[in-house]
Amino acid sequence: MSTRGGVMVAPRTTERLLRGYVSEGRGFGHGEDYRAWIQLRRWNASPVSVQTFGSLPPFQRSASFLSRSEWLLALVLSWVGCHVREQFPLWPWAHMHPLYGRWIARDEALRRSSGTRELCRRAGISHGTFLGTSIPYIWTLDLCATLAWLPPEQQTCALVSVKPLHGELYTGDIDPIARGPEKLEVERLYALELDLPYFLADRHIYPGALLGNLEWLSNAAMVPPDHPVTVTLPQFLQSHGHVLHRCPPSEWRQRFQADFGLSIEEADLAVQHIIWHQYVDVDLSCDLNFDVIARPGGHRLRHAIRENLRAVK
Repeated sequence: MSTRGGVMVAPRTTERLLRGYVSEGRGFGHGEDYRAWIQLRRWNASPVSVQTFGSLPPFQRSASFLSRSEWLLALVLSWVGCHVREQFPLWPWAHMHPLYGRWIARDEALRRSSGTRELCRRAGISHGTFLGTSIPYIWTLDLCATLAWLPPEQQTCALVSVKPLHGELYTGDIDPIARGPEKLEVERLYALELDLPYFLADRHIYPGALLGNLEWLSNAAMVPPDHPVTVTLPQFLQSHGHVLHRCPPSEWRQRFQADFGLSIEEADLAVQHIIWHQYVDVDLSCDLNFDVIARPGGHRLRHAIRENLRAVK
């Protein structure tokens, strides 16, 4: 890594550098093993604080998002049951389907992509190269979401290009065609060739309360297997699950403490875990008040988002 005036600068793009990234596993893998193609570093940070780091349930790996919009929309996808891969590469050369390697029995039946250079050629679009080189630029999709709740033989993935808010535009890497209509068209052609759902997403399509609730609850989505909440939750739901919809969440917390001896912090975690996973139907599109009975609607909302992901092409 070099510096200029005491500031870290990006390494020069070479074929050797890119081969190194590939050998690291960038852009490959599923679930916990996936590694994003773009890794945020000090030299490629945005001049405005829009990047977000976090873990997307149900995985522990650290994920990097180039904008708050990407992070919040990824949380929505995670909540409805998607396995999300961020900064997903669209290779210039012919390559395997995004689901390749997830279910070996399906691999041979999956379509192959012609690669972005060929798609650009067909569309009459200049592909672009890394600055100062003749190396074809490697474009990335913001989010690639595997619809993991479906049976293996029916699973597909939705490709998502996130529309950033004003002030969220990422400038740490030089994309030759940035987020212009040409890039969106090639993304659309990529999805069409592979028969995958594709859409341009704006976080404003979802209520602000939903996004805020999911960001808050996401910290409780995954609990270690030996944690007191994990140990007591099945017993709690068996004993009280049938009446929780008639009680405010503050009473759920009290029952965790009284019946299972959880601390208030553990009981809070348990309540938030229940709501994230919708073990009790709770509407997350409105502000939550734990002192009143939760309004139902979370199941219906999650189902609607799932159906929309399957329908968009």
